[in-house]
Amino acid sequence: MADHDFNATQLARATQVIRTYEQRAFPGGGSLLNRDPLYAQALLSALINDLEHYAINHDLNFTEVISSGRATSPRDSAVDTAPYKVGDEVRLPLHGDRCGTIVGWTNSRSQAETTFLVEVPGIPNILAAPAAHLAKAPPFPRTETILGTITYADQAEHAYVSLVIRLSTAKASDRAAARRDCNKLIEALSSWTGVPSHQLRNELGPKPPPSAPNGRPRDTEAAARDFPYDLTQGIPPAPEPNPTRASKQPRPRRGPSQAA
Repeated sequence: MADHDFNATQLARATQVIRTYEQRAFPGGGSLLNRDPLYAQALLSALINDLEHYAINHDLNFTEVISSGRATSPRDSAVDTAPYKVGDEVRLPLHGDRCGTIVGWTNSRSQAETTFLVEVPGIPNILAAPAAHLAKAPPFPRTETILGTITYADQAEHAYVSLVIRLSTAKASDRAAARRDCNKLIEALSSWTGVPSHQLRNELGPKPPPSAPNGRPRDTEAAARDFPYDLTQGIPPAPEPNPTRASKQPRPRRGPSQAA
């Protein structure tokens, strides 16, 4: 009976948290939590992502937070005894012998087998494999950077993204060191993951903004050229006809597709 009450309390707290988050994320809308499982899953993913950003901003190890939280739940005992946990670096022999980091897991309905979700830097999709298809990865190459010593692949990935962002605003005297560290991180990631360096740069680098729809200016400067009037002053009125001349009917103008 006590276990039942404890589980009910946990469920009530979690329901209150997710509903509060939903109201902040989508104010004024009706809740779909009990009607759309895909919506509920996406909302939980967004909440976890925001929690991870909060942990990083406060210098907390989010992986350890997740592991500690799951360790307190008795229904997760099967996962606790699994050979891998979130944050472990593994090798995938059936996926080109590439290496990555475990970011989660899923269980079949029978709970007979755990499928681990592995993120490989430079690969846009998450790879899934059972424990039997995984192996321990070699240690990530120790890499010294201006951000500190990098010893894990996920650290290298985040450090590379941070340095690329820093390059756009760094002083000329600092760019050489940042660019050198970017190259070192890409080399280390490529040698460890098995992903080509050019693919890593493409996937981890900043993405260009989406192209503007046809016929619409890409930026405010182009918009100003297309519409040169200052809206705060109003559009200049059309000139009045000369009163000293007899008014004439306007001559029809030909469109660009008409013959002259």
